[in-house]
Amino acid sequence: MLELIDISKRFEENTVLKAINLTVDKGRKATIIGPSGSGKSTILRLILCLIQPDRGQLLLDNMDITKASKKELYEIRNKIGLLFQSAALFDSMTVEENISFSLTERPHRLTQKEISRKVNHALELVEMSGQNKKQVTDLSGGQKKRIGLARVIINDPEYLLFDEPTTGLDPVLSTNIENLIVNISKELNAATLTVTHQISTILRTSDDIYFLHDGQLLDPESPNTIYQSKSSIIKNFMNGKSSV
Repeated sequence: MLELIDISKRFEENTVLKAINLTVDKGRKATIIGPSGSGKSTILRLILCLIQPDRGQLLLDNMDITKASKKELYEIRNKIGLLFQSAALFDSMTVEENISFSLTERPHRLTQKEISRKVNHALELVEMSGQNKKQVTDLSGGQKKRIGLARVIINDPEYLLFDEPTTGLDPVLSTNIENLIVNISKELNAATLTVTHQISTILRTSDDIYFLHDGQLLDPESPNTIYQSKSSIIKNFMNGKSSV
């Protein structure tokens, strides 16, 4: 379980998060939406322990990771898979080398046979089987996103974080990535948190949808209720009447 309890964060004079609370259970998919600059990506950075909150607790499986040691942080980050807005691949490496990169950094190295098995399974999950030896530079944008997703899941993470996973993709590719997010979240039974402003992604990949407004999370909606939300802020956003 992922829990944010009364988390606050400010940068100089700008208070980005104001005592927010969020719970994502294993097997659930939560999405945070809101205008650009509202603090959505700040939440992901906090979960990754790249920055510290000014106040509050951030729990993974009941452990407050804001107080974690360096050794504990290493173990925590191995439980988390993050897909960046850009796939963030190494152009000089093959598909297999990109996907297996984190495995070669482990204290207890896997055998090459074990690595190949995990890579093949990850490629199968993202529907890219047989592309192991391809150069990243020969891939399309959609294929790169899939390989980025394969790299995310290679360590069988318990928590999945997606930062604008479909931004810049055409509708067909967006739908493919959205379907993969849903299928992989189910396969891993992961607690999944997505940050996006893409309407199709919001509707296809979410169980619970949270709008971040003025540093606070509004009451959650579901894909079935969000267009009938009692909040005019959410309704305006979904109808394209608010700036993103």
